[in-house]
Amino acid sequence: MNTYQQLSHEHAPQPILDARDVQVPADGWRPAVTLDVQVYPGELHLVSSRDTLRSAALADALLGIAIPAQGSVHFLGADWQHSPSEARLSLRRSIGRVPGRGAWMSTHSVMDNILLPQRHHTLLPEHALRSAATELARRFGLPGLPMQRPDACNDADLRRAACIRAFLGRPTLVVLEHPVSAVDTDLLTPLVGAVQQLRRRRGAVVWITGHDALLNDAAIPADRRHRLVGGDLLAWEKQR
Repeated sequence: MNTYQQLSHEHAPQPILDARDVQVPADGWRPAVTLDVQVYPGELHLVSSRDTLRSAALADALLGIAIPAQGSVHFLGADWQHSPSEARLSLRRSIGRVPGRGAWMSTHSVMDNILLPQRHHTLLPEHALRSAATELARRFGLPGLPMQRPDACNDADLRRAACIRAFLGRPTLVVLEHPVSAVDTDLLTPLVGAVQQLRRRRGAVVWITGHDALLNDAAIPADRRHRLVGGDLLAWEKQR
């Protein structure tokens, strides 16, 4: 490698998320998922998947929660599988996630569910944290932070609350698992706005959806589009 090539290599952008030759274990009759994908700063990757259980397995593998059967996943250059537990915990502080199953603590209010991760991960004073969360709530169409427990909230409000929790705290990476339902399209506009704001400050987003229309929507400025077919993550071909 000559000097020019070495300097170019050193200054080339490094992926935020780098999954190389990864195989995600199967669940029951489902085949294992194989993927090779790199997500760079400022990128949005859309993934078409109608199977929410496989979507969750894919997200767990990307976030180092599930150990792949083969291959490796690196986040900010660190190998999830071979990093100490304290290092993994520290890295996850810069990740937001809208989990497909909600992941709400039933004994706490929705507001506390939203704020608790940031209370542990940042040094922001409580009033500043609440102010930032309230501003996000309004952007996502809520009048403020929901004070009820999760079982007292409707599904639409919980989807918005999950988005607030994911984007709160200036994350480096956000993973969205089926965040928008077929009947709640009003959420789409503020969600795309939050995604775009994150991308402008060089964060990245992996958005998993079961709605093929989103993959074809030119208003969603994705850098990469993929589809989960059988056990393979393939490039999406625009449908005409």
